[in-house]
Amino acid sequence: MSPSDNYLYEFDPFVLDVRNGILLNGGVTVRLTPRAFQTLLVLVQHATEVVDKDQLMKEVWPDTFVEEGNLSRNIYELRRALGDDPAEPRFIETIPKRGYRFVAPVKVALVKASPTMSPAIETNTTVIEKHTFARVTSEIEEAPDVPVHTTASLPASVTTLTQFAPERGKRRLNRTILVVAAVVIAVGIGLFLLLKRARVSPQPLTRAKSTLVRLTNNDARDTSPSWSPDGKKIAFASNRDGKAEIYVMDTDGSNVRRLTNNLTDDDSPRWSPDSRRILFHSDRDGNWEIYVMEADGSNQTRLTTNSADDRGPSWSPTGSHIAFASNRDNSNPYNFDIYVMDANGSNTKRVVDDPEYDADPSWSPDGKKIVFVTGRNGNFDLYEMNVDGTDQRNLTADSNRPDIWPIYSPNGNNIAFVRIVDGKEQVFVMDSAGGSIIRATNNAANNSLATWSPDGSKLIFSTDRDGNSEIYVMTVEGELSRLTDDPADDLAPDWSPDGNKIAFSSNRAGKQHIYITNADGSSLSEITNSPAEDTEPAWSPDAKRLAFVRSSEGNQDIYLMNADGSNQTRLTSDTAMEVSPKWLPDGRITFTSNRDGHREVYVMNADGSNVVRVTTTGASVAVWSRDGKRIAFVSRSPEKMDGVIWNQLFVMDADGNNLRMITKTPHSKFDPCWSPDGTSLSFMVETMGMKANVFQIASDGTHVRRLTAGPTVDGRPACSPNGSQLAFVSNRDGNSEIYVMNLH
Repeated sequence: MSPSDNYLYEFDPFVLDVRNGILLNGGVTVRLTPRAFQTLLVLVQHATEVVDKDQLMKEVWPDTFVEEGNLSRNIYELRRALGDDPAEPRFIETIPKRGYRFVAPVKVALVKASPTMSPAIETNTTVIEKHTFARVTSEIEEAPDVPVHTTASLPASVTTLTQFAPERGKRRLNRTILVVAAVVIAVGIGLFLLLKRARVSPQPLTRAKSTLVRLTNNDARDTSPSWSPDGKKIAFASNRDGKAEIYVMDTDGSNVRRLTNNLTDDDSPRWSPDSRRILFHSDRDGNWEIYVMEADGSNQTRLTTNSADDRGPSWSPTGSHIAFASNRDNSNPYNFDIYVMDANGSNTKRVVDDPEYDADPSWSPDGKKIVFVTGRNGNFDLYEMNVDGTDQRNLTADSNRPDIWPIYSPNGNNIAFVRIVDGKEQVFVMDSAGGSIIRATNNAANNSLATWSPDGSKLIFSTDRDGNSEIYVMTVEGELSRLTDDPADDLAPDWSPDGNKIAFSSNRAGKQHIYITNADGSSLSEITNSPAEDTEPAWSPDAKRLAFVRSSEGNQDIYLMNADGSNQTRLTSDTAMEVSPKWLPDGRITFTSNRDGHREVYVMNADGSNVVRVTTTGASVAVWSRDGKRIAFVSRSPEKMDGVIWNQLFVMDADGNNLRMITKTPHSKFDPCWSPDGTSLSFMVETMGMKANVFQIASDGTHVRRLTAGPTVDGRPACSPNGSQLAFVSNRDGNSEIYVMNLH
């Protein structure tokens, strides 16, 4: 055991035990993947220092070729395990364009075997030397990274690509000397931390489960659901006892309890930011007024006292103000405007004064904006404004359909709303600027009044798909199928050419091995069982073989095997890292390698012969269209966007001509895959190391649309052979699982 393996790193309330390879939270083991554990260790060992992404990747994946997205996924996993908020980090701070920094105070304890013990006892007894490390923050001045751009030399008759002039970033670091103040305390502790790393035991794979869950089930009308910010309860309105009243239930639909009880209607419950109170509107006074009550239904207090109708209340993020709609001050009863008042009902002020209908206000999480519905354009559109009513702008001007009931996501990045399509209410999601619209429901029913789960990963809504209005919960993208369900990490799905099977890798048996399952998640079989790590399976066009990556002794190579796992054959034997195998329509295999000093795309025969380099100045993850006429790959953009060089998607003809960069927006792109008809590409967009979503773009670079929208890491998209479904990997439920979505 190396001396460096004997340290405990303490950062309240966690202990990082290097020797046993575990993270403890108050003595309870926190589950981390080995790579995430190593990432945390590197950050903690350099506490208060900025650790460059390149340095992190070299230390976490020594001698291994990986994409930057792997690091981002580790950081996301760590933040989730530590309960850390990237907006206000307690532990891991993102340093834009550079790397990460561990900001919490760290205490270090050296664990030594007691010299007085016999060897038999020595393994169970430790002596702790505690050190408190204080570091002076370094000043680092660094030029932004500059890309290496793509040229290519393709096999056979293929010509050379247009070459971009490569640039190299220059880096200058000035660091102050590390100041260490150490106080040494020798303490004997018997039987200290004899926790061993738990091996993930295999579990049977069940059939794919829908992410759409029904929470209420009765003959009444259940509507207006609202999830408490602490994640414990859901409030909703129901007429199950006669008139509409306010109820609460657990998030699984159990323990339903009635909060209001009178002879009139109470509706539109909304939780306060601290989950202690509930706003609602009631007509118990002969007209709609705004009320507030405690979370248990007590102390119901009227906040508005006006002969007009006041309704649709919304809390400000601090809970100090309330926005609502009212037709007061207007002779036309249908002319509602937006008002803001203090939380006790005082200081009411009109912030939207328009002769048309304005209602359904929703406050942004940062407290700076309000989104609302207006009929001023002859159509119901969604507008955004400052909280004082200034700078009003149309978010849905491009649609001629009515848009209603908008509400911001908890992180403010997205807005859920209802759009009336063919006479039915459907739930949509867009980004806060009004773009990247996703349709989350698509059926012949009314789906309405959607609100967010506290983590922004789900939507709760009412729907009459069962004949009467019930409350359902679903993922942000709509109804998905969760193909795998295991404590391990399931990665890199790939459809068989007939669409009946999916191959993927998983560490459910300890190491990443290749598995095959039916497309519905049934009949799981493990087809590799080597001492190495086997990942990235890729079906051959005839479905008889699988190419994959085997990582062993610090090296990665491309292997080939039959579809049942037999006849495993090594195809590459270079000392470099060979990854990302994909099949060409003609039966050859493309892969990415750094054998010539930096990553490039290569092609070889299926027996490993005739290796030809396809690119010459930096590219990776090449995929051929099904007709073999075009190639898509990842490379760095020739110009900065927002001051940064990002990975972008490129497409060219198979002969190397007509090279074009089809994505031209900030943030790096990864993992392209062609649609079967060659008209579009799905890919992953990584956002500052905190999340990643799957997007789709036409092969000519037009018509970009977002396919996933959760605050998670979604990636590795794989399109089904008939183009109707997309498989992808997501950690939205805590670990990496494989999901399948329908492509509408």
